[in-house]
Amino acid sequence: MNNRTIVLEGTINTRDLGGLPGKDGRKVKKGLLIRTDCLYALTENDIRFLSTLPVRYDVDFRNQKEIEERPEKEIPGCQIINLSITEDHCLGRTPSPHENYGVKNPRLLSLFDFIYCLSKEGDAKKGMEQSYRNYVSSKRGQEGYQKFLDLVLQNEGKGAILFHCADGKDRAGVASFLLLSALGVDFETIRKDYLLTNKAIQKKKERRKEILLSYQVKEPLLSSSLILAGVEENWLEAARDECIFLAGSVDAYLDKYLSFTKEKKKRLQEIYLED
Repeated sequence: MNNRTIVLEGTINTRDLGGLPGKDGRKVKKGLLIRTDCLYALTENDIRFLSTLPVRYDVDFRNQKEIEERPEKEIPGCQIINLSITEDHCLGRTPSPHENYGVKNPRLLSLFDFIYCLSKEGDAKKGMEQSYRNYVSSKRGQEGYQKFLDLVLQNEGKGAILFHCADGKDRAGVASFLLLSALGVDFETIRKDYLLTNKAIQKKKERRKEILLSYQVKEPLLSSSLILAGVEENWLEAARDECIFLAGSVDAYLDKYLSFTKEKKKRLQEIYLED
């Protein structure tokens, strides 16, 4: 599965969903459905490469504040579609009081706040389960994912679709789960693709650890900050379980909550799967 990685200078978590096994033994077509992290740091070389695919749509699941802080680099011929899954990073929660250890970096401080929004004990591994459940149960999340799936269908394979959030792992990870489920990809395959993020971010995680240790950040904040660089199986499982809780199955969830009917799934598979 590693040969689906797309190496860009300005991203670290970009890969093609093409090649994954879908419905009836067919495979997802290559070069059409690409998950990635934020395109804020794309270089000219990256933009030239992506233009050759060509990329037709860039779907951004970040909220407005995130977009303002790190605006997208535009790709010629590509339309940016903003489909915010959450109104704010902490999903409307207030962080519990916590130690900052003298850290001044605003992005790290925002991360610390997020951790204590997830859990007053600072347990991000467990706390992220609820975030993933919210992605698929909230009205905003459902509207965003519904528009995403409809856009992929309406594109009819005429050029590539890039989709991402900030790190390309959580909101984009759930988008990938829903899209691949609609294409008939089994959950075990989806899980393996989801966990590839942990290989992609290894260097980032190591750099973060060095910085945190230099400030003598202690547990549980240290472990939670490192966990949030990547992904955990229980997070994706929480999104799947919430779909099942709401509708009885992921397939039924797609139909009932995202209006992605049996007919739409069949057409999507005709467009994006091949023998």
